[in-house]
Amino acid sequence: MIAMAIYITTFFIGMYLLVKKKTDQKVAVILLAGSLAAAFLEIMFLTGDHKSTMTEMIREEKSGTKKTVELEVEAEGEKGTVQVEIFPQEYSQIELEKLSEIMWENLEKEIPGQNNTVDYVTEDLFFPERVESFPFVIKWVSSEKDLLSSDGKVGEEIPQEGALVKIQADISVERGTFKQERIFYVKLYPSKDREKFWKRLERKLKQLETESREQISYFLPEQFEGKEIRFYNRKKKISGTVFLMSILAGVLLVLAQQEEIEKKKKARAASIEREYPKMVMRMTMLAGTGMTISGAFHKIAAGYQKRKNKKTIMLYEEMLITCREMEAGIPERTAYQNMGLRCGLPCIVRFTALLVQYMQSGAGGLKRALKNETDQALQERKERAKRCGEEAGTKLLLPMTFLLILIMIIIVIPAFSSFGV
Repeated sequence: MIAMAIYITTFFIGMYLLVKKKTDQKVAVILLAGSLAAAFLEIMFLTGDHKSTMTEMIREEKSGTKKTVELEVEAEGEKGTVQVEIFPQEYSQIELEKLSEIMWENLEKEIPGQNNTVDYVTEDLFFPERVESFPFVIKWVSSEKDLLSSDGKVGEEIPQEGALVKIQADISVERGTFKQERIFYVKLYPSKDREKFWKRLERKLKQLETESREQISYFLPEQFEGKEIRFYNRKKKISGTVFLMSILAGVLLVLAQQEEIEKKKKARAASIEREYPKMVMRMTMLAGTGMTISGAFHKIAAGYQKRKNKKTIMLYEEMLITCREMEAGIPERTAYQNMGLRCGLPCIVRFTALLVQYMQSGAGGLKRALKNETDQALQERKERAKRCGEEAGTKLLLPMTFLLILIMIIIVIPAFSSFGV
C-alpha cells in the first residue's frame, strides 16, 4: 500500500508539472508514464493470484551460475520466508575427464603464443587461468621462475645455450573434487629482437669494462652476435630545452609587459596626484572671481593647451578630453563623471562629485568647498612626499649594507696581513 501511495503522489506531481508551463514538459510526461505503469503493475500484483505451490527446484545448466531464490512458506497456518542457494548442475567425473582432454588438446595449440613450438621459445607463452566454455581453473607452476614466470613471461637472463624449464599445470574445478596434473617442458632461448639485443650488448660492454680496469683504456667490439657495430658519441637533444625556453621567454615577456603597464599606470596616477593641488587652487581662484564652473574648467584646460608643447601633464589632458566631450554634445554632468571614472583616483572622484553637486544646487558655497578641497589635497601631497622619502630610504638600505661590508673588508684584510708579517 505504501508503494501505491508513492505512485499516486508521483502521478499528481507529474500532473502539476505538466500544467505548470515554466517546467520542462518532458520531465512531467516521464513522471506520469512511470507512475501510471508502476501503479498498474502494483494493482495487477495485488489482485492477481501470484502464489503457486512449488514442489520442485530447477537448477541452471552446467555452464550456468549460482542463484539465490526467496520462497514464501506456510506451515500449518504460520507464514514465513526462506532463502535458498541453488548451484548449477555439476559435471560427473567422467564428463570432467573428457572435457579436460578436449580443453588440453585446444590449449596445446595456444600455449606457444608467438613461438612455433615449446621446444624453441624466445617470446612469452600463453598461460590462461581459465579457458572459455570449460569449467576448469588452471594454476601454472614453473620450475625456473626467474627464467619463465607462472604467467608465461620470459625472463631477461636466458643463457646463449638455452635453458630447459619444467611446467606443471594443475587443473581443478571450483566445486567438486576433480583434480588433474599435466607436465610438459619448455626450451628457452635468448630473444633476437632489437630491445633484448641492446641489453645483451650492454652486458658485453660492462664485461669488457670490468676486465680492463687495470688498463688506461679498452677497445670497443667491432662485431657482436655476427653483426658489425659502430659506436658514436650521442648528441644531446636540445629541441625540448629550446621549446621550454621559448615558453618561459613568452611568459616572462607577458609578465614584463604587465609590469610595464602597471608602471605606466602608477606614473600616470602619480602625475595626476602631483598636479591636482595646483589645479584645484586655480579653480578656486577663478570661482572666486565669479566665473561659472564650466567657464573656469574650460579656461584652465585652454591655458594648458597653449603651453602644451613644453610638457605633457596627464591631469590637464583629461580636462581637455572632458572639454571635447562637452563640445561634442555630452551633458556637462556626464562629462565630469566620465573624467572621474577614467582617472580612477579618489581625489579626482571627489573633485568631479563636487562639481556635479554645485551644478545642481547652484554655485553658492563652491569657493569654500574648493578651498577645503585644496587644503586636503595639499595635506595628502605632504603625506605622499613623506611616504616616498621613506620608500627611497628603504631602497638605499641594501646598497648601503653592501658598501659597509666592502669597507669593513678593505679595513680588516690589511690589518690581519700586518699581524701576519
